[in-house]
Amino acid sequence: MKADDAIEAVSEAVPEAAAAGTGFVIEEIELKGFMRYIERTEPPIRFPDKFTVITGKTGAGKSSILDAITFALYKATTRTDPPANATIDEICRPGGYVRVAFRQGETRYEVKRGFTSKKDAYLELARDGEPIGGRERAIRDILGLDYAGFTNSTFVRQEEMKDLGSQRGSDRLLIFQKLFRLETFERAQERAKERHAEIHGQVESQEREIATRAERVSKLPELLAGLETHEQESKANAVRVGALMRQTDEAGALVKDLESKHSAYLKAEASSAQHAKRLGELDIKIASVTADAEKTEQLKAEISLLEDGTKDFDKLQEEGDRLRDLQQRHQLHLKDREAAYQRRQEFLGEHEKKLKQLSERLFASERRVAELKTDITKEQAFDLLRQDGALGERLARIEKEVAWLAGRPEILKEIDLERRKAGIQRERVQADVAKISGDSFLLSELRRQIDDVKTEIRAVSETKSARLAEFDAQLESVDREVTKIGFTDDARKRLGEVRELLAKLKPQREALEEAKRKLRISGDASKLLDELRTQAQSVRGEREALQASMAGLTAGERAYEAAKEGLDGLQRALSDTRSAASRTEGLLAERRRAIADLREDEGRNAEATSKLKSMFQERELLAILKDQVFHKKGVVMYAVHQLLPGLQIEASKNLGDLTDGRFSKIRLETYEEGKGHGIRILVEGVDGLWHDVGEFSGGEKTQINAALRFAIAKELASMPQVGRTYARMKTLFIDEGDIGSLDPAVSRDLFVGKLFRMGEFFDKVILITHIEDVAEKFPGRIRVSMTPKQESRIEYLS
Repeated sequence: MKADDAIEAVSEAVPEAAAAGTGFVIEEIELKGFMRYIERTEPPIRFPDKFTVITGKTGAGKSSILDAITFALYKATTRTDPPANATIDEICRPGGYVRVAFRQGETRYEVKRGFTSKKDAYLELARDGEPIGGRERAIRDILGLDYAGFTNSTFVRQEEMKDLGSQRGSDRLLIFQKLFRLETFERAQERAKERHAEIHGQVESQEREIATRAERVSKLPELLAGLETHEQESKANAVRVGALMRQTDEAGALVKDLESKHSAYLKAEASSAQHAKRLGELDIKIASVTADAEKTEQLKAEISLLEDGTKDFDKLQEEGDRLRDLQQRHQLHLKDREAAYQRRQEFLGEHEKKLKQLSERLFASERRVAELKTDITKEQAFDLLRQDGALGERLARIEKEVAWLAGRPEILKEIDLERRKAGIQRERVQADVAKISGDSFLLSELRRQIDDVKTEIRAVSETKSARLAEFDAQLESVDREVTKIGFTDDARKRLGEVRELLAKLKPQREALEEAKRKLRISGDASKLLDELRTQAQSVRGEREALQASMAGLTAGERAYEAAKEGLDGLQRALSDTRSAASRTEGLLAERRRAIADLREDEGRNAEATSKLKSMFQERELLAILKDQVFHKKGVVMYAVHQLLPGLQIEASKNLGDLTDGRFSKIRLETYEEGKGHGIRILVEGVDGLWHDVGEFSGGEKTQINAALRFAIAKELASMPQVGRTYARMKTLFIDEGDIGSLDPAVSRDLFVGKLFRMGEFFDKVILITHIEDVAEKFPGRIRVSMTPKQESRIEYLS
């Protein structure tokens, strides 16, 4: 690789040039199902004024608007960045999306990103209302920024202003590298290191390959010396093969001439063998048929004897079938009778069981009645209480009558008698009322149960008589059927005798049937025997004629066998000679290939040696790039030194505006810190001395940090667009900005005034804050609130 190529390889980490643009200007944002914006924002969030403030309580969803912008553009948010590590599908629900509309110059773009109801991700991109392709890459090309460049340019997040003042010097340097994308040079250094290691490995590998090929090339003279010997051997093999091919052709012609006699001999020999085989088969068949004829006569005699011994078999079999039928019917009725008797017994068992259960229930109820502490039932209790009440009323009425008739003694005497009688009756009733308790209700229920059980016992006893009568009638009916069948003991004895006789005769009957079957198969053997003997005589004559003809063909067959044997020997010799020639040719070809490979290795080594020199040069150049050019002491610190003077002047001006001239000088300087470098932030105090930013109070530190951050934002907005790393951002986003620590009466007004002056460099300035007195100073105001259902809502205040 040439030196120029090495520089080109390292330049992969440096941004490429992108199309020129006039800057990113946000127009509107539409959210649905994103974070706590469950319902679609209607209308979309718009920023018609140059200066807009987004206000609301902490946690209402103000910062989620900035996350929605980066989600739509880059599918990334601060909540999904480390260390938060939330997932995209956790902040955007199924069916949710974010749509962002912005201008880049005179062109209007819309980006819509979200998830379908089935959780499938999608991205839509349009330019002036027309869809365009490329999407992810197209967005970076349009903005000229990747995610890190976009969020670190004019996106001022919560707590970010405090970081510059609170960090160590080395940490501040890292922040500056991040804001101005100077880590590009660190990546260039890493790329140079990787390429240097890669080239170093390739150099070592190339040196090993050259040495290996050189070792193989040293064997070339030895291979050239043995090549001539193999060529001579190959020529000699070719001559031997030619001679053997001529001899083989001559022997083949002789064998071909004798083939007709050989074929005739083979045909006659095969025909003779076939006749001999046929003759043997006929002799065997004749012997077999002769034996079968003898067996047929023997079968006829056996059949006659068996027919005499089994003449009563059919009658006995018919009698046995009839008796077996009677027996089966008899047994079936006996089974029916047994089943009916079994049901009768089961009924008796169930009846006794039920009667026992009812008796136990009656006994238990009567025992519980005996255990009760009263003999007054519920009905008696109600009657006694009614009597007691009636007698009480009667006595009260008599007392009233006594009072009315006090002057009439004749009548009072009768009334007094009636009162005494009523009193005696009431005392008796009250004596019985005293016996009333909770057991009275239980006594009534138990007596009712006792009556029910007695009624059920009578019903069960009545059912028993009727059911037993039914079962007895069934048994009598079955007994009549059994008697009607008439299968007596004599019939059972006769069935046994018939079975014994049939068992003895059955083997003879089976033997008779088998003998008849064999007789039918054998047929008439005498006619077949005559035909076989005639065929054997004819075949024997034909075989004798063939053997006589073969005597004249024997001499030709012997000559053919001798010629064939000579031809086979020549063919084997020719095959062996060809194999030897082929081996020689293979060795010769292999030797020639090896020589050609070694000569090719000579050329490769010359080319590799030249290439190795170029690789040495590239390795040396890469070592310079990684150790000197892209080192932190090199181009990175050079770039920082170029940035700091301008930032220092602008930050000092900003600090004077923010503090109303109380502080007006900031000095930014680099210094060595251990093995690295850092940036020191110094501010001239009211005493005229320079102090580190960490020595100032919280409000003063906020003003210093704001002055620096505004200077950085202005610098980033003014930088030319380069590739996908820098672009002119015409929208400034500030999230909180730590302005809560400023004096409300003075410093906040100065801060807002400075923020308005940033409008000289930005088309849109958008502040997110929860401080109402700051928000009231902005012409464009948007309030974010949280509903009772914990959902974010947007309200336009102006």
